[in-house]
Order: sequence, then structure tokens, then C-alpha cells
Amino acid sequence: MSRKDYERLCSELENTRQKDHPHAYDALSQEEREALQYWIERAIQPALKADEHHSSYGLKHEYERETKLYVSHAQFKGAMLVAGYLPTEKGEQNWHFKIKPTRDEKSLSHDVASQNTRLRLPAYRSTPQGEQDPELNALVQKVLASPRGDDTYAVMI
Repeated sequence: MSRKDYERLCSELENTRQKDHPHAYDALSQEEREALQYWIERAIQPALKADEHHSSYGLKHEYERETKLYVSHAQFKGAMLVAGYLPTEKGEQNWHFKIKPTRDEKSLSHDVASQNTRLRLPAYRSTPQGEQDPELNALVQKVLASPRGDDTYAVMI
């Protein structure tokens, strides 16, 4: 999605009672936007049908679990728009998108897939469960090293 499309959709939402307005994405630092966009590119891919089991709010938590970096729901919604994913119902607070995880659970053995479901392991990850992504780790470290106004960035614990 182009910046112009992002701005158009955000301005359409200005006159609604939209909670968690995606314009909050603009408040993120360059380092935070890079880490978030990298995760979206690696964890999410387009699909023909909307994923009704994972909303923007749930996906935000998947990102936070993997990176330990906090983003608001509004910031995550803006990041999804910038990445080119449009909500199926933009008037809803929790958006759904035509997406699927890049890590296909069907490619896992039945035992591993069942265990992941039972343990409620995240479906959306930038890397397979138990593996590390050196590039994502480097981006997270850049966020942690970057100043946030008068403060330094706080990590979720």
C-alpha cells in the first residue's frame, strides 16, 4: 500500500468513532517501524479468506511475544495498512485481514501441530518455534538502543 493509500484510509477513519486509530503508527520511531514491518513480512502472508481467528489485537500480541517489544493496537493496525493489508471491516475495533501464517502448521507432523495447538503456541511467527532470526534480533536491539524522547525504550517483561 502506498503512503497515499495509507493516508486516505486514515483520513476516512477520522470522521468515525474508530478506536485505536491507525495514525498512531506514525508515532513509532524509525527503528520500531523497521522491526514491526520486518516481523509482518516474515510472519504473515496474503490469503484468499480472512483469518477470523486472529484479529489485529491478537496479532499485536503475537508480535510482542516474539520480540518483547510493546506496540499499541492502533500502531499495529497502522503497520498492517502500511504493509498492504486492508481490514475486511474497517469500522470494527478489532480488524481481520485476508492473511495466513507464513509458517504452515500443515507442514508439521500431526504430533507437533497438536502439541502447538494444545500449548496455544503462536501461529504467527517470523521463524519456526524454537528458532531465532538474527536479523529480527538485530532490529530489536536497535530499538532497545534507540532513545525514546527523554526516556529509553521499555521492554515488555
